[in-house]
Amino acid sequence: MIYRVSYMVQGKVRGDRHPGLTRDEDQPPEVGSEVELAGERFRIIELQELIPPMGGFSFLHATCRWVDGGEGAS
Repeated sequence: MIYRVSYMVQGKVRGDRHPGLTRDEDQPPEVGSEVELAGERFRIIELQELIPPMGGFSFLHATCRWVDGGEGAS
């Protein structure tokens, strides 16, 4: 199964919102786990299934926050 994950980051970077990204993963992400996006560390705080799995793909949306000490951490 391929997990196509849309990552959205809460907070700000250099005065603008982090653009987030979409990428394919071999394993599904989990709430509370950390992920590296564009060289920065983030913690997943929410995970939603966008569409039921089909054709070997699962479509997910992950909302993330900077890990403590990151540029946009609060």
